[in-house]
Amino acid sequence: MTNTHSEPRKGSTIIGGIPWLARMIDKARLEAAGVIDTYDLEYPCPMDRGLLGQLGIDAKTFQTLAVENPSDEAILAALKEKGAAIH
Repeated sequence: MTNTHSEPRKGSTIIGGIPWLARMIDKARLEAAGVIDTYDLEYPCPMDRGLLGQLGIDAKTFQTLAVENPSDEAILAALKEKGAAIH
């Protein structure tokens, strides 16, 4: 989703052992691009807020990481660097 916008990944997609994270990354990018309404979605939604709480990071900081890091692996590394609870 770095160059074009597409449907966010499913919540069941797992990256870094964490369900919902891939979808939240995609939604954060869509929100930052101003096109999330195209998909009738909300960021952060209640599921996002729950995962953000588990990770120990706020929605705006996560959104910045999602936009600034082009790959899932880079986002995982950035989250770990921020002290997020990722194993």
